[in-house]
Amino acid sequence: MKGKKMDKTADTCPYGSPDNGCRKTQAFVTRKEKQSGQCISNALSGLLEQKAYHDITISQIAQKAYIGRRTFYRYFQTKDEVMRYTISLLMDDFADTLRKNHAEDLKGISQSYFAFWENHIDMLLLLQKQHLLYFIEDDMPALIRDVAVKINHIPPETEWNPPPAEMEKYLYMFHFRLAGFWKLTLIWCAEVPRKTPEQMSALIEEIL
Repeated sequence: MKGKKMDKTADTCPYGSPDNGCRKTQAFVTRKEKQSGQCISNALSGLLEQKAYHDITISQIAQKAYIGRRTFYRYFQTKDEVMRYTISLLMDDFADTLRKNHAEDLKGISQSYFAFWENHIDMLLLLQKQHLLYFIEDDMPALIRDVAVKINHIPPETEWNPPPAEMEKYLYMFHFRLAGFWKLTLIWCAEVPRKTPEQMSALIEEIL
């Protein structure tokens, strides 16, 4: 994709397609770390509304976040890492939405999914405008699997060892649905007016 420039923070992820890399995101533990990470993420998001991603510098992010460059590098090494952290925060919110709505079946998950993106439509459209959707798309299988683990929909990978045939069938189904949901998301976000989460849920039930 245009303007795509990846840094070398990739790590191998055994989940998803064999060739898919699951890049690490920062794991902030303390309240101060989380607040700082959120502040830096918000600063980058604010700058994205004013200028192109490739024109944004670390100094500008630090200035927007009211911190020094040294403090920035205490938490992140590149602005790509900040973007990945921003996406991880979005996925945490998605997991919270699923938990809050007690979404377990296709109808509940579909409705919660589009309700989540409805609440974050500005960010979705901003990422699309800036040609940054690859930060979601490149790691989507691992991101969604992490959400499923967080809401106890599936067990952690270390605790799940199904027969090869069952795993193969699950992966085919997982990627089929994942690709379908994402393509529908891109169509939906361009609609004027957009369908409600309830309407999208009904549509997906009819399709699947």
